[in-house]
Amino acid sequence: METFDAVVIGLGAHGSAAALALSRRGLRVAGVERFGRAHGMASSGGRTRIIRLAYFEDPAYVPLAVESWTRWQALEAESGTPILTPTGGLYGGLAGSAVLDGAIRSAREHGLPHEVIDADELRRRWPVFDPAEGSQALVEQQAGVLRSDLAIEAQLAVAERHRATFRFEDRVTGWRSSAGGGYEVDCASGTTLGAGHLVIAGGAWMPELVPDLRLPLRIERVPLLWVEPRIPAAEVAVGRLPVWIIETDVDGSFYGFPYDPDAGLKVARHHSGEVVASDELEALDRGLTPGDEARVRAFLRTRMPGANGPLRGASVCLYTDTPDEDFVLDTYPGAPGVAVASACSGHGFKFSPVVGEILADLAIHGRTAYPVEGFRASRFAA
Repeated sequence: METFDAVVIGLGAHGSAAALALSRRGLRVAGVERFGRAHGMASSGGRTRIIRLAYFEDPAYVPLAVESWTRWQALEAESGTPILTPTGGLYGGLAGSAVLDGAIRSAREHGLPHEVIDADELRRRWPVFDPAEGSQALVEQQAGVLRSDLAIEAQLAVAERHRATFRFEDRVTGWRSSAGGGYEVDCASGTTLGAGHLVIAGGAWMPELVPDLRLPLRIERVPLLWVEPRIPAAEVAVGRLPVWIIETDVDGSFYGFPYDPDAGLKVARHHSGEVVASDELEALDRGLTPGDEARVRAFLRTRMPGANGPLRGASVCLYTDTPDEDFVLDTYPGAPGVAVASACSGHGFKFSPVVGEILADLAIHGRTAYPVEGFRASRFAA
């Protein structure tokens, strides 16, 4: 058996961040990932993620988003990897919509620089949009695009500089308390890893890794599309188009990014409602279906006609949702030294650098100074 100070199960956004945080603190860290390095098979695929401060989900996330922004920039400098591109942000809908009202509430509560504009002004500034009459949008400067694949790779690479070692294409088959103290982690390759601390960040595979927690998780298959705009690409490029989230009155919320010359204009619906059983993940169809495209096309035709050009590419992302759509960041009951993270409900990537610190705190000390009470798994015990 190989022994380490800490083992991290799952090396996606939060697992790689935890490995980095633990290794920075001088622990000898091993990580296990069932897929390849910085892969796109789970919740971090699809090339890009939004980072934003006017957080419509809950103002409580704003301080974590602010710190995450700073930590991403620090990781850029340390790794030499371009991760965060500032673009500004646009979050719109009709009065009373969750996206619009929530973003305004967060911005006002935390004193974030912003403005609220009407549909005519939105159309004037960004002619690619055709907003619903009577709609409004909050515009903020501090928002941007994260390159998810490069971000994960940067976290892994810097952790390796701190002596972390990683096992890719190897699946964890089980973990247990060790008779001599600490924990043992069994891998499909036949290897067993021993450690005094354990972080479990398995994303959509959490049900098989922590079945005793009985977390009420729902896994969604979420299609991501890239299109070539009908208008000149320069009109929707970085520096011209912000990242955006628009809540419709007919089919939920859609979001997107400025034009990427290598991929196109990325557009997706936030939450698809297409539930996947945890035992079906390995065989999940990751191709684009006609229904997937039709749903996004309906939005583009009505609210973003200038973007409704030829399809350039597509992929599938996995959301792992809790009933309240908040995270799970907690210690494992009755297992000192074990921390768990999952169920970020489609909006957790941006917080990775902070989540890594939280998980390191929980695994080493069993507590953290960060505000995590709302993320405890025990809230679902009833």
